[in-house]
Parts: sequence; structure tokens; C-alpha cells
Amino acid sequence: MAMTPNPQYGRFVGRVGALAVALGIGAAIANSPGVAMADDGQSASSESSTDSATSPSADSPSEDSAKTSRKRVLDSLQSKSAARQERLRSAVAAAVGAITDDDDEKSAASSTHRRKNTSRPPSTRPSRTVTTPEPDAAGTPADDTGKPTAQVTISHVASTGAEVAQRAAQAIETTSVAVAKVPASVTTQRTPQPPPSRVAVKVLSVLGGAPQANSEPVAPAQSPALWAMLGFARRELGHTAVMDSPLGTPEQLEAERIATETVNTVPVRLMKVVLKAGFLAAAYQQFPGGPDAENLAALDEAVDEFALAAAFQQQLLDSMNPKFITQVAPPHTWYGQSVGGTRILYDNPDTIYRFTGVSASSEYVITGQFHDVDGDGDFRDDMPADTSFSVLEGTAGTTSQILVVDEDFEINDDGTFEITVSSEPGEPGKNHLQLTPGSTIIASRNTLGDWNAEAPMTLDIERVGGPPDSLFAQLGGFTFLGSVVNQNPALVSLVSVIPPLPYMPPVLRGTVTAVILVVRGVNEQAKYMELATAENPNEISQPASNAEFLANQLQSNGQYELADDEALVVTIDPGDAGYFIVPTYNDWTITDNYWDQPTSLNNEQAIANPDGTYTFVISPTDPGVQNWVSTGGLNQGLVSIRFQKLGDEAPRIVSREVMTHDEVQALYPAVTPEERQQQLEERKAGYDKRWAPYPQV
Repeated sequence: MAMTPNPQYGRFVGRVGALAVALGIGAAIANSPGVAMADDGQSASSESSTDSATSPSADSPSEDSAKTSRKRVLDSLQSKSAARQERLRSAVAAAVGAITDDDDEKSAASSTHRRKNTSRPPSTRPSRTVTTPEPDAAGTPADDTGKPTAQVTISHVASTGAEVAQRAAQAIETTSVAVAKVPASVTTQRTPQPPPSRVAVKVLSVLGGAPQANSEPVAPAQSPALWAMLGFARRELGHTAVMDSPLGTPEQLEAERIATETVNTVPVRLMKVVLKAGFLAAAYQQFPGGPDAENLAALDEAVDEFALAAAFQQQLLDSMNPKFITQVAPPHTWYGQSVGGTRILYDNPDTIYRFTGVSASSEYVITGQFHDVDGDGDFRDDMPADTSFSVLEGTAGTTSQILVVDEDFEINDDGTFEITVSSEPGEPGKNHLQLTPGSTIIASRNTLGDWNAEAPMTLDIERVGGPPDSLFAQLGGFTFLGSVVNQNPALVSLVSVIPPLPYMPPVLRGTVTAVILVVRGVNEQAKYMELATAENPNEISQPASNAEFLANQLQSNGQYELADDEALVVTIDPGDAGYFIVPTYNDWTITDNYWDQPTSLNNEQAIANPDGTYTFVISPTDPGVQNWVSTGGLNQGLVSIRFQKLGDEAPRIVSREVMTHDEVQALYPAVTPEERQQQLEERKAGYDKRWAPYPQV
């Protein structure tokens, strides 16, 4: 039986070929004397993702009417009147109906064309004709072959699937979440989705949600198309109600689905074999006698988490479609889907890590909100212990700028804030991040000290200026070549000529993910393992800055080798550091289940000594004293103490010593089993609070 080739892959081959030609021309431009080219992209309002810059390429006269019509539609969507929101709700409902109708008919074996309802009343909405062939005798437009085709207009789509659209509109009106919460049926795991249907793409194009819609800096429609529509509507209507978690955004859930799909592709599976061998070789080289049996049993999970983290990083390569994605997180199940862990390179149990891709060729606006969780009217007492935004460079993630939320950071009375992001330096004292030609990532860190009182913030980002979306950006061109391309406006325009794929095949994502694993995998893991194994067992180094992407922090590293009834007792003088934490890791730089056992303690959770120092008792089993830090039952592993919110007086390690449990119990205050149980229950409740509802604006 002959296989029918997938037209989507054929389109991909053609676009890659065109991109190769463009890059060839670009190489000549990059190596030639300066070429002047005007870029007429205009920075627009951050209110809507449809506000954007126009394409630097000139439009032909034949396109004027279509562009004028499109501009009229976009202008009407951007109006702040009540009619604007009503039209948007109708468009969302119509799109849902059109997508549902189109997909249902495709699944019917006997149907090859959409039914046409000639009794529909004419629409009063602006009409944009997408195809205009001459009608046949029955009144249905026909193509060059004489076969009937559909004349797709906005009014036509709005009247398609009327019954389903009416139900969708009613649901939008009656629900309190205003489509900010994604239905469970959408978020459940499923097989790889097909590209959006023709009708869905046209609808999203007019509304600014499809990659081919225009040249503005707007997010492309992802698979499934409904997700992009929901995200667009959420931004237009505003965060008006309550989401289940500030972390559970539609973008996050879709990214998790895509990442889970990506790690199951053949390229990633093959690369995981290489990673496992590399991790194992590094461990045998750096640990005396090699990893023990318990750590060997955890190797496969460590490789899985590193690979899944790379699958998330692959999605950040496209700086034209930014979205904050939570990573470096433990395994979790929510919204009907299960997601593996991404805890790599000494994850901090207190920190919510969120990342987004950026490029100096574009301008962005970050918006967020700190929440009044306890309802006392003041969000400030619920803010994280430390919050920062870092600009990272290249593939290594070296920090070039840090914006810390402190007394100079501007926050509105309701907890909301805004940060502008561009290649311009910005005004002194303002919430601004400056990008360099090599900037690739913005990393946001919410560090929670008191898990039961502090809450992560809501966070979002929009691209408001820059070149049109492109295949070059979609494949990570601005990430890998941005330091060269971004310095030449003509080259930026050239590589942005080829439009992106409306749907990236899983195997392509897997191939790019495998490349990321090659670039960052074994060598990066070995380097960070060596930070702890450079010292002799049960030694702890003095605080130092030893990580490229933690430029505003200090770390003390070491490895432990302990029997079940032994403890590594460490006394710390935090100096003027406003925050520090003592966590334990396995040989693969990954934490254990810190939500139901004390495998970490910070300065708000621990009890200080009378002189202001802190003494921590690190042991595989409970020694029955205060400030116990569990190793998760491991006898061999790593410690990476980190200090943040640094002041004038530097922190230091006062002492470290191996003791038996009997010796520890004779020196330090005892903790009863009931007190320990209460500590663990409060810890679990604080961890669960990260996923609890918070008000949105």
C-alpha cells in the first residue's frame, strides 16, 4: 500500500531550502561593508499581542486592499469600547464553532467538502475575502480544476457552526474565569496533534494569532489551534478572575505537553543513552570508589529529568514567540496531565524558576503581580523572600544583567508591575532590562523563604516590536547566531523573510533537543558535579561565585559520605545575607522529595543559635534534634549551600564535623516525634500552597 506523503513535511523542506538561500545571502551581507536598510517597525502598546511592527519588506499594490481590510479588523479589535469585547467574544465562539465543524467533517470518510448553509443571514462584521474564485452553477466558488471550493470570509466563518458557537459564547459569558483557565479536556495528554485546519488558520490569521497572519510580532498559533485562540482571548479580555495557580497558565500546560511528546522521539531517546554513559563516567571519575548502589538506581531518573529540561529549553529557542515557562521543577500531576521532573544542576527547592526566550532584535513587555494571599489587604507580606530577573547570554547562560525586586523596583498598589525589555539602555531607576546582541534568555526567580506565608507571582510577557516571525527564529537562529545577526539590521530583515512552520513535527523538535543535549549535556553535568567533589568527602567549601547563571549568589559546595547513624554537622555565619538554604542532592545534582521530608532548610525554616549562627545536622536518618537536613536516605551525595540578598558582611562556613547520632543528641536541642511530624505536615502544606488559587487582575 503506497503511503501518501504528508504535505506539511513537504512545506517544511521548501521553507528550509529557502532559509538556506537567505542565510547564504546573509553571510555575504554580514561580511560586506555596512548596508543601510530602513526598518519601519514601530513599537506599540503592550495591551494586546496584536500590537506590533510592520514588515520591513515593501508591499505590492495588489496586496493593498487585503492589508487595508486586515488593518480595519485589527483596529476594531484593539478598540477599548464595550463593542470590542463583545466582538471578540463572538469571534472566539465563531472560531470554536469553525474549528469543531471543520475537524468533524475531516473525520467523516464520506465527506470531502464542508456543507454550505445558504440560509445564513449576512454578517455585519468586516469581511475579508481569502479566496475569490468564480462560483459554479450551484453558487459555490470553484478552483482551476472546476471543483467547488469554499469562499472563506470572516462573516462566513462567524456563521459556520452556529449552534456550537452559541454554546461557546454562552459559556464565555457565564463562566467567571473568562477563558483564563484551560478546560481539563484540552490539557489532558494525547497523541501528537495535526496542523491547524485551513479554516482555523484563516480565522487565527485575521485575529492576529497565526504565523502567516501578518508581519507583526505576535505569537503563532500552536497545535491545537484552540489553545492559541484561548491565550489570545485571555490577553484581550484581561485576567479577570481566579486561576488554579499562577504557574498553571495555558502556555505552561501546552509546553509541558510538547516537552513530554518531544522526549519520546527517537533522537532524544538515542541521546539519552549517550548522556547516561557520560554521567556514569563523570561519577566514577569524581567520586572515590564511584557512585554507590542507591545513586546508580537514581541514574535513569536523572537522565530523564535532564532530557525533559532540554525539551523545555528547545521551546525557548523561538524569541519571536516568548512565553514564561516554569522549569527546574519536580514531577507533578495537574490539569489531567502528568509531567516528569526537570531538576538539574543543583535545583533550589525554595525557588520557582521561569524562563523565556528573547532577542535584541525585538522589544518586549513583562507584566506580573504579587498577590495578597492571606487577604489582609497587603500583598507585601506575602511576597517571596527574593525575586530577580536575569538576562542570560548565549548557550552557556552567562549573566549580563540582573534586576532585583527591592525598594527601587516600582510596584503598583495592587501588586502589579511592568518591566520593559529592549536593546536600549532604559531610564535610570526604571523597571527595565537591556538586551545585548548575544542575549538569549530571561530567567525569573521567585525564592520562597516561608513556604506557608509567601507566594509566587503571576508573570507574563508580550513581544511588542521587532521583525516578523520566521523559520529562522522558530529553529533557534537568534539563539545560536544572534550575536552576529542582531548587529546587522539588513541581515535581521533577510533571515526573517521565510515564514515559520504552522506546526513543528515532533521529530524536528526532538532533533533540536538532541543538539541541546550534545551542547550542554555531559560536559555541563560533569562541571557542576565537580564543584562539590573538588573537596574531600564531608568537607564544605567557603562561599564563592562559581556558576555562570547565578551571578548574584554565593555557593558553598561539598560531598557527604555518611553511615545511617552519622551526621555532618555544619555551622554557618550568614553575615548580611538576607536568605540562605542548605539542601542535599544525589550524585547527579538532583534533590530528593523535598515536599514531604526535610531535604532542605533555609534561614526562615531553621532555628538560629543565640549568637546568630545556624547549625545544621545533615544525616540519612532522623537524629532527633532540631535543624535536621535529610539526605533522603542516601549515604553518599552532594551539598550546595547558597546565599542570596548579599550585604556588606560576607557569609562563611564556621565549622563542619562528622558526629554520631549519640554525640549530636548530647549537644543540640531534641525534637520529639510529634514535633517532627508537625514540621513535616507544615512543610507539605506550604509546598501545596504554591499550586493554590490566587486572584488575578
